Amino acid sequence: MTPPAWWRTDPTEPFVLGPRVMPGRIWTASGCFGYGLSAHDVTAPGGRTPYTGLGAVVTKTVTPTPRGGNPMPRLAELPTGALNSIGLENVGLDAFLADTLPELERRGVPTVVSLAATQPQEFGSMCQRLAAVAAGFDHWHGVELNLSCPNVAEGGHDFGSDPVTVAACVAAARPHLPDRALLAKITPNVARIAPLALAAQEAGVDAVSAINTVVGLEVDLTTGRPVLPRRFGGYSGPGILPIALAKVDELVSSGVTTVGVGGISTGDDALRFFALGVVSVQVGTALMRDPMAAAGIAAELTPAVR
Repeated sequence: MTPPAWWRTDPTEPFVLGPRVMPGRIWTASGCFGYGLSAHDVTAPGGRTPYTGLGAVVTKTVTPTPRGGNPMPRLAELPTGALNSIGLENVGLDAFLADTLPELERRGVPTVVSLAATQPQEFGSMCQRLAAVAAGFDHWHGVELNLSCPNVAEGGHDFGSDPVTVAACVAAARPHLPDRALLAKITPNVARIAPLALAAQEAGVDAVSAINTVVGLEVDLTTGRPVLPRRFGGYSGPGILPIALAKVDELVSSGVTTVGVGGISTGDDALRFFALGVVSVQVGTALMRDPMAAAGIAAELTPAVR
């Protein structure tokens, strides 16, 4: 691709986000790149790996205790994206701190840890434990509070649709992360997203990640029933790109520091978010088809590669 004349930024150069210097502006989105440990044996011509040029890997969301996730099937591929109902399957905080995060540090993966809970105070205790274990880690850059997952019975998008609750979650986490970036991933499944983001910003986040998946449903015409056992799921992929851009424009116009997410699969897609004023972008569903997607976008937008 030939980037437009207005694009002068090298997305692989460090930038300041709150108290932290982030390694770059192209990130992976939570839930689409595992914990960030599964792609080290993948290489492309020229020696590029799925990590080349990345500013952060946002981990699969971690909860206070292990979760088995929702019943199968929990992923449906659609013509313009995917519908998922994973249900935050994860190893739990204990195992993550004991095994996964130290391995991410050992491998030098720039990491932002995604956390979810069902009560605001749980975010505080989780961040406190995380900070105690990883205080000396060089490659752990921050936390993204998942306040918007639509796939769990407790919490979910309703949990994060109230500005007061969003602020309480951020306020619980902030004191434990004085030298790390704090982000909040907020739900797009509201009429106006700015009040949620402004509440998060006033409570102390360094940026808001937007958007998460939108609520969707698909029907199996052979049975006449929804394809997912829980009926609804989170819709992601190219089909939500215009929605994500509209929500991000609302946030940036309201003065919110924003990390753009939603439907990004090419360098042009990422540029659309940067044109609106985001500080970085996250690549998600595209990684399910191509683990090199985020690294490829970083290469597309890096001046030295043009």
